[in-house]
Amino acid sequence: MRENEELKVGHGRVLSYAIYGSPVPKTTVFYFHDFLSCGKEGKIWHTASSKLHVRLVSASRPGMGDSTYNPDRSLLDWPKDVLALADHLKVQRFYVVGLGSGGPYVLACVRNIPKERLAGVAVVSSLYPVSTETVHMPFFPRFLTTWIGPYVPGSLDLFIDMTMGKAARDPDPKVFDDWLIKEVESRRPKVDQDVIINEQNRWMFLSAARDSLKQGSQGLAWETRLVRAPWEFELQELKVGDEGIPLTLWHGSEDTNCPLEMVEKAKEFMPESRLCVKQDEGHFSLAFGNQEEILGDLIGVEWL
Repeated sequence: MRENEELKVGHGRVLSYAIYGSPVPKTTVFYFHDFLSCGKEGKIWHTASSKLHVRLVSASRPGMGDSTYNPDRSLLDWPKDVLALADHLKVQRFYVVGLGSGGPYVLACVRNIPKERLAGVAVVSSLYPVSTETVHMPFFPRFLTTWIGPYVPGSLDLFIDMTMGKAARDPDPKVFDDWLIKEVESRRPKVDQDVIINEQNRWMFLSAARDSLKQGSQGLAWETRLVRAPWEFELQELKVGDEGIPLTLWHGSEDTNCPLEMVEKAKEFMPESRLCVKQDEGHFSLAFGNQEEILGDLIGVEWL
């Protein structure tokens, strides 16, 4: 594992990234982390990546981890950073997988990276455009991400800073850890609570979350604006499937972050994509418990 790698991109910005998985890989997968997280989230995929001979490259988006905050970025700027990192690592052809808020960035790559380089993609527990049934989201996250974040990002920045940021800056790390676990217990289905509270997973989840706030809350606030405001492209225009880039939509039936109705609507806009619904799985449990199946399916390797 290499967790403190950096690359200069754009106008001297730092793109921080980590590398997990096999030391003798047969293929490369780029991993895009969820909200309130950073590139270290990729560590949860380390064991599965090693078993499948995958090098997993997990970059922190601007303003999270050690990646330079960029208030001018858009969703479609991310594929440029991915290609710059792929070129730096001398990777010509690769796969992409994203969890939660990382999903929109996967779809941006489908939009702007040619299929000669992008072999296939998967989104796990992903967010989709606001047109895909946000009424099914719980009130509080819908209020923050759909009504406040896209249009008053400064207010969301302040809210995040006074809650998450304040806890993350406390010299006692237990303050932030306790705050985040309490949030999970109060807003997530039991299947997600169980997987996060599990000691094997808890420290990885908390470490990635804490590092997402090390520069402050602006990166997270801007991220919310990007993924919940109207996107720069429509799902209908993405070329996926046999004539484009293979795309699999993985989702848990019990996901309350990104309700199942959202991905079902998104599938209607992308009929050539493949939808895999895991019964009794939530937002986090799907990712924590099914890495081998998801990665194996993505790269075309039998996972059983």
